[in-house]
Formats: sequence, structure tokens, C-alpha cells
Amino acid sequence: MTEKESKKKILGISDEVIEKCVRCGSCRTVCPVFNVTHEEPSVARGKIFLANMINKGNIKLDKEAAGIFNLCATCLRCAEICPLKVDYEKIIISARALCVEKFGLSPEKKAAVFLFSNRELLKALGKVAAPLTKIFTKSSKSPQNRLFPIDIPKIGKVLLPEIKSTPFNDKDRWYSAKGKEKGKVAFFSGCMLNNFYTETAQNVVKVLNALGYSVFVPRDQYCCGAPAFFAGDLKTFEKMKEKNLKTFQNLNVDFVVTACATCGHILKKEYNEPSFKTKELIEVLFENLEELRKWKFPQKVIVTWHHPCHIVRGQKIPKNYPLDVLKVIENIEFVNLEEADNCCGMGGSFKLSHPEISKEIQLKKVRNIEKTKSNFVLTECPGCVMNIAEGLERINSNIKSLHIADILATCID
Repeated sequence: MTEKESKKKILGISDEVIEKCVRCGSCRTVCPVFNVTHEEPSVARGKIFLANMINKGNIKLDKEAAGIFNLCATCLRCAEICPLKVDYEKIIISARALCVEKFGLSPEKKAAVFLFSNRELLKALGKVAAPLTKIFTKSSKSPQNRLFPIDIPKIGKVLLPEIKSTPFNDKDRWYSAKGKEKGKVAFFSGCMLNNFYTETAQNVVKVLNALGYSVFVPRDQYCCGAPAFFAGDLKTFEKMKEKNLKTFQNLNVDFVVTACATCGHILKKEYNEPSFKTKELIEVLFENLEELRKWKFPQKVIVTWHHPCHIVRGQKIPKNYPLDVLKVIENIEFVNLEEADNCCGMGGSFKLSHPEISKEIQLKKVRNIEKTKSNFVLTECPGCVMNIAEGLERINSNIKSLHIADILATCID
């Protein structure tokens, strides 16, 4: 280790943390990656011990260590259960940042960061790829998704979100509230809803309008920076953050709404800007429970709910919020999902870097969903919607994976 490298430390590590962390195995019981690999480096305490050894100069930060730090879905179950309340996210992101400085991004992470950080490139890709998507892929059971035409060895069926030729936020738009206006909000739609799940984005606006909110969708919004942040590319993340703050700080709105769990987590925790007040859609819905009691789904259906990691742990939004919302809608019967707050296996680029581990986590999730015998599994994360839909295809289930806005929009006259 060079003198320059030795001065850089992985943040969040202290003697107190190490003293207590290595004596507790709570994280082993909940870590989705460890529950597949059963190897100590997969779990939080193994990574924390490794980070401490690197900080003290006992071992070098090499490519093997970098691989261990990337073997994590950042679901934060370990931080949630930790009796010491170790800020594991701070540790893992700091470790990854040092790895990126020394070795750069892996090819799959580099591609993801480059694509989602370049809005015009993603838009151009949509224009080229959208017409070809339906020719070279197969239809799936879930809306707005397509199946890769052949099964992949060791992986099986692969689901792809259907890229659209025109982004949802192709220009500045105001959508007026239905009836008496309750407030004005800006919609931070995020990359997935902007470029792939545009129907869901429209449904988010439709729901907000029906609840009395006028909605502004600014054209000049960019990726929240999550792909770069979780990969450890903090320089790119800061650029994305700066661009978005420039757009949203000057808007004359009451608050910003996001309908993506990861976007909400990043905007609230990492932007940390008082003038950028952000609410997750599910928070807005919960605040309007009395209004939602008047809503009715067209026919009787059974639904269950998957808790996105970055809502219940990242944003620490109470687990009862979505359940209470769904229970007041007429014709919707809610059933509990076993291990509803367990990671679905997506983890952003984790799915690309570790597809076989991701698949095992995914299959555990969808088998639990299948047990509910529901018509729909709902959530509020487009990544979870896509990954769960893929898993349901793999087990040949007829249950559909949807964003909560897609169901609620159907309740509006």
C-alpha cells in the first residue's frame, strides 16, 4: 500500500464498531446474499472486518477485496437488525468509492452508470430501440415488460423493461388538480419511469391529480445518481445531484414527489437539502386515507404487497402505510406476504454483477408471492416491479407484478 493510499480510510469504521461487530452474528440471519452463499465475506460483519484490516494496513485493498465489497445488494437488512446500529451503508459505499478510485468500475457497472447518467443518450437509445423491441423480444404476462427470446444458461428467462421512443418528461408540463386544488407538487419521475414505465408515470400523475394536487413535471431532471452512488462512483453522483438541485430548488411547489423507492432514498438522505423537500408517493397516499376510502376498484381482486428495501429501511417509512392504503379501497382484498420486507434480489447493478445469486433471492421472493394466491403483487419501486415480474415468469405464475399507481389509477373515474 502506497503512502497516498494509506491516508485514505474506509469511513464508518472505529475500534468500538469492530469490538462489538465481530461478536454478533445477527446480520447472518437476514442477509439475502449470505443465505445463498453461506460464506462469511458475503455478510456485513465479514465486510466490516475486511474494511478494518485495510484501514489498519494489515492487508491491501486488492481486486479480491473489491469483489467482496461488491458482493452486496445494499438492502440494509443488516443495518436494520444490528444491535449497535452500525451505519453499514456508509461503510460499504465508502469502501466501494476507494475501489473505484483504485480499479475503476467493473464493465457492467460502468455501462449502467454511463447510460443512466447521460439523459440524451438514453433518449436516443429509446428512439432506436423502441421499434425493434417488439420484433426481437416476446410479450410477457406483465405490462410494460418484454421477455428475451431465448433462455439464458444457468439463469433461465430474462425480462426486459420496454424502452419507450419518447421519455415521459420530454418537455415541461403542468397537470391540473381534479376539483379543488390541495397543493402544487413537482414529480421527480426517475430514469425507469421516464424511459421505460411511462404508463406508470402517467398513472402517478393521475392519482395525484385525483387527490387534489397539481403536478409539474420538469424536463430538466436527470438520474438521481443512484447507479453511480451505489457503485462507488461518487464524482458522477455529485454531478447528477448538482444538476437536479439546480432544477428543483427553484420551483414554486409545496414538495417533490417520487414514486421510486431508490430515488426517494437518495433524494432524502444523500441530497440532504432542506429546500428540496421530498415525499414518497406512499406517504402522500397515507396522508389522504380519508379521500381514498371513496375509491373503488372496478372488480373484486386480491392483492399483496412487497416492501421495497429503500422505502422501509432506506427512508424508514412505516410498513403499515401501504397496507392501510390498500385496505381502504373498495373491492380490494389484501393478503399478507410472508417475508414481505425481504429483498427481491434486484439491488440495481447487483443483478448484473451476480445474476445467479440474484436469481436465488428472487425465486424465494416469488415463491412466497405465489403462496398468497393473489391477483396482483404491488410495490413502489420500478426495479422491484421488473425483477418480481421476471421471477413470476420463471415459476410460470399468473400473478401480475404492478406499481401501486397502476392499480389506484384504475379506481379513478
